[in-house]
Amino acid sequence: MSSLTVASVQLGLRPEKSVAGFLAHLESLVQASVERGAELVLFPELASTGLLGAIEDHEVTTRTITSDYWRVLPQHMEAITTRLSELAEQYGVVLVGGSHNRVASDGTLRNTAVVAHPDGRVETQDKTHLTPQEHDLGARGGDDLLITTIGPFTAGVLICADIQYPELARFLVRKGVDLLLCPSLTWNRRGVHRVRTGCQARAIENQLYVVMSPLVGNNGLPTDAPMYAVGRALVAGPVDRTIGVNDGLLAFAESDEEQIVLVTLDHDLLMASRARPEAPGLALRRLDFFAELASRS
Repeated sequence: MSSLTVASVQLGLRPEKSVAGFLAHLESLVQASVERGAELVLFPELASTGLLGAIEDHEVTTRTITSDYWRVLPQHMEAITTRLSELAEQYGVVLVGGSHNRVASDGTLRNTAVVAHPDGRVETQDKTHLTPQEHDLGARGGDDLLITTIGPFTAGVLICADIQYPELARFLVRKGVDLLLCPSLTWNRRGVHRVRTGCQARAIENQLYVVMSPLVGNNGLPTDAPMYAVGRALVAGPVDRTIGVNDGLLAFAESDEEQIVLVTLDHDLLMASRARPEAPGLALRRLDFFAELASRS
């Protein structure tokens, strides 16, 4: 088949009282997505942040949040990954189950996306470019980029700020990627526009599809400075007559509430866009000129 139906989940952040409750929340959205025809379901960055609400032995404040991100949230990573894999097999769908905090084998804090396939395979992608807040936590960025196959597409995962670095996307394109998946978490409108613009720019300059899933809302934590997550789920593509969408937005959330944005992506149409570019596109890149420029640096 040439097409892939994708669901981008605009996930509502809420205080989750247990891992089981959080995973049941995710399952309800997976089921609703599959009932609408989804073959790939994308969840946002740090999707399990709501599990701060399960902490009972202390009040979650700005004084405890670093410890909570290091010692509490990573404890749930194994259970979340296991359940995502089970859901992928159960529903016969690829789940990019958002990203989650984990402590790596080298003892560093990572922001890691989980890609669960229906055949039981589980792949991961660490966020490579961290925010100042993540650096303040003492987290570390990843040093590799996942390339995976989903339906007719070759896909990569760029977590939130990673979509703002064209070098990452262009590397993936050179390796054959034609679909980028972007789990995201932004807490002000400037961040929203940075990620949205990055998604659209990567789609235009690389003639590929970009699917972005944001976390939205708040869970009242930390109690002395609650985080409010904002954003709108979107799917972006090339801007040309072949794709036929003038602003490149193939789908876009209509409100700030939790919802599922669904779209069917046509791989053959994307290849036609690359083969017959309206703007210069990938086919008309001056690779010799790029190499000469690089030699000057």
